[in-house]
Amino acid sequence: MSRAPRPAAGLPPVTLVMDPHDDAAHTHTALAAHHPPSGRITLHPGPGTTSDTALAHDLLAALGSPPLLPGRFPAGRQPAREAATAWATALPVNRLTVLRAHRLTPRRTERLLQLGPVLS
Repeated sequence: MSRAPRPAAGLPPVTLVMDPHDDAAHTHTALAAHHPPSGRITLHPGPGTTSDTALAHDLLAALGSPPLLPGRFPAGRQPAREAATAWATALPVNRLTVLRAHRLTPRRTERLLQLGPVLS
């Protein structure tokens, strides 16, 4: 399997778009850059959600993967987050742009930044 080319030197693999005014130009530009075959993913977190699971479902959807995982899981396991990390690692993702990052909780922001080292 060939990997997508790495982003230009100096660019971090995860970009958080802090845009408290939700400027349509920023949103349209980021969404237009979403191109999974090229390794560019734009994540648009669902409004009004604060859970890690909801964020993982949003990321799975952005990756083109099924966001809902069938089955039952042991208490304390976060299968959606584990699945999102696995998909981001397995696919040739080299760039993750997160829209509306100013609305994320610190915990959710940290979860996304932790993906940086696993991206190709």
